[in-house]
Amino acid sequence: MSRNKFRFGALGLLLAGALLQPILAFAGDCPASDARQGETVFARDCSICHTAKADGPGMMGPNLHGVVGRMAGSLAGFNYSQAMKGKAAVWSRDNLDAFVSQPQAAVPGTYMPFAGLADAAERRALTCWLSQQH
Repeated sequence: MSRNKFRFGALGLLLAGALLQPILAFAGDCPASDARQGETVFARDCSICHTAKADGPGMMGPNLHGVVGRMAGSLAGFNYSQAMKGKAAVWSRDNLDAFVSQPQAAVPGTYMPFAGLADAAERRALTCWLSQQH
């Protein structure tokens, strides 16, 4: 009996680690200065349509709290485009960077009207900050 408990406990730890890996892998390489700059970029370019607060209000865009590690197009209660619902990818800092750079190129048919953020350092800072919002 105790041997089975150990096996299930070990399996549980492995599964938890696998599920948290995308979040932890990207949150760990963010300097504090990037996170601060990312919050500024979010306030300037994203907050008109999005919030990143836990249980934040619904807005024109989906709540981005916990976006890193979340399946694209999956936040309950938000009306995503068919293109976003069909993306079938888990958001990471890398694919968020590509999306924020050129939303229509990354997900053709997305409802997001933002033209894109050209500055790579600002995108890196933004995805750093978003990866810490969980």
